[in-house]
Amino acid sequence: MDQSTRKQLDIASRASMFTYANTAVIIPISLLAITSEMGFSLTQAGLLSLVGSVIQFAILLGSIPLAAAFGKIRPLRWGIWVLGIGMLLFTRITGYISALLVITIIASGQAVIEALQTPLVEDIHPDDDGSKQVFLHAFWPMGIILGTLIMGEALSRGVDWRTLFLILSIISIIVGATYPRKSRAKLPESRAEFSHAGEILSQPLFWIFGIALFFAGGAEGGFTFWTASFIQIEYGALPRAGGLGIASFALGMASGRLLASRLAAKFGLRKILIFSILIALIGAVTLYFVSNLITLYFLMVFMGLFIAPTWPLIQTYTVRRLGADPTMVMVFLSCLGILGFSTMSFIMGFIGDLSSLRMSFLTSPVALFILLILLLLEIKIKPVAT
Repeated sequence: MDQSTRKQLDIASRASMFTYANTAVIIPISLLAITSEMGFSLTQAGLLSLVGSVIQFAILLGSIPLAAAFGKIRPLRWGIWVLGIGMLLFTRITGYISALLVITIIASGQAVIEALQTPLVEDIHPDDDGSKQVFLHAFWPMGIILGTLIMGEALSRGVDWRTLFLILSIISIIVGATYPRKSRAKLPESRAEFSHAGEILSQPLFWIFGIALFFAGGAEGGFTFWTASFIQIEYGALPRAGGLGIASFALGMASGRLLASRLAAKFGLRKILIFSILIALIGAVTLYFVSNLITLYFLMVFMGLFIAPTWPLIQTYTVRRLGADPTMVMVFLSCLGILGFSTMSFIMGFIGDLSSLRMSFLTSPVALFILLILLLLEIKIKPVAT
């Protein structure tokens, strides 16, 4: 592969991650506007995320043979175009059932990006020490920062939430067109044999990391999905204040991932992971007692900074530890991470209806504590040759 094609793939990958982040956060930031118009409860709002994750789980698994048959570039282009179509269709929802149906389309496009974007970068940079992956994933919080600030301000100024979905639809179609033709990029073939999948899934070490990513996704998902609504409900604030809360968390995440990309070669992935989770656990407990909005914003930056490295570094570290096909390992891990992300969002919505969203945020330190224990235990388990 020539250098210009590699650079184009890097740009397309980062643009896709940036756009994917905006499509993931547009519902949380617009949630109160959507629920007030449609009459959804907090539990129903959380269920939208959970239903999406079930669809994503199925599409993620299907992406393994898809990548083996068509490579990664073509499905990624199709995936972001499907995502754009889903954004367009969401502007036409009339009630909860139609919202659920369109969420399945949006989730399908998001799942392809989630499944193949990280393995694509692994293929482009096979000797990466983890820094390229973390840098790619830094575009997720960057997208959240810009998206939440702009969307929160637009909603506060009376812009209809459907207009924001329409704009993101157009952006998604444009980003899909930035990928080079498959013939220009010679990438390693992905393995799709059931026997190799069985080899990976039969390893106890894989399940340690898989469950770890479930709880890492859960901790990240709780903050991403519910922060804006938490601020608007608990502090009686406008959407721009909720958007600023998510943007503060995302600013911390962007900084954390960029910093981790610089430190990975010096300190190693495992040390960064354990240190980050331990500090994030302390911050997550503190959140329950914060009553001042400005203090909350600073805490959100802090939380984002230390939660940030967990998802990309667990994926990269697992590939290094198992020595198996990167695409298959990362897809299986993403399945569990997305389930954790959405399951936590649903549980928090349920707790929010029963008690309060403030109480629901106590699920985050629980998730981080379990994650810490798992990563302390994994070193004692040896991988089986695949």
